[in-house]
Amino acid sequence: MILLPQTFNENDWFVLISLLIAYAGVLRLPRLFPRTIAILVMFFSLTLAKGADNTLGVKPLDLYDTNEIPKFDLTDMLTWAIYPAAGYLFIYLYHRLRLNGMSIAVFIVLCSLFGIAFEAVCVYFNVFHYKGWTLLYSFITYLIVQSLTLLLFEYLQRHYKEHKKRNSKNMGWRRSG
Repeated sequence: MILLPQTFNENDWFVLISLLIAYAGVLRLPRLFPRTIAILVMFFSLTLAKGADNTLGVKPLDLYDTNEIPKFDLTDMLTWAIYPAAGYLFIYLYHRLRLNGMSIAVFIVLCSLFGIAFEAVCVYFNVFHYKGWTLLYSFITYLIVQSLTLLLFEYLQRHYKEHKKRNSKNMGWRRSG
C-alpha cells in the first residue's frame, strides 16, 4: 500500500512542480524518433533510478533517503516518475543536436553537471537526505547512467532502422492470380 505524505511541504511541492515541468516539456516537443524507442528509453531510465534506490538507499548500504521518511510513500513514487522524463529529454537533446565523436563525451559531462546541479536543488528542498552519499558519487553515477542510456538509444535506433528496412523490402507489390 502506498502511504500518503505525513505533511505536504516544500519537498512535495518541489517534486510536483518538477514533475509537471518535465512532462510539459516532453509533451510539447515534436517527435524525433519512434514512440517505441521513447517508451523503452523512459522505462530504462525508471528502472535505473529504482535499481539505484533499491540498492543504495536501503540496507546494508543505506546511503540516502528520499523525501521525508525512509518508507515508500506517494511522493517517492512521484519522484521516480521524474526520471523517465529526464531520460527522454536527455535523448531528445542528444538526437536533436546530432552529436558525434568527442562532442558526445562533452555532452555527457555537461548533462551530468546539470544533473548534480538539479540534485543539489533537490537536497535543498529536502527531496534527498544524504547519509554517506555525496554529489561526487552522483556525478560519477550520472556519467555511467547517461553513457548506458546513449548506448541503449543507439542500439534501439540501429535495430529499428534495420527492421524497418527489412520489412520495406518484403512489402513489394504482389499480383494476385
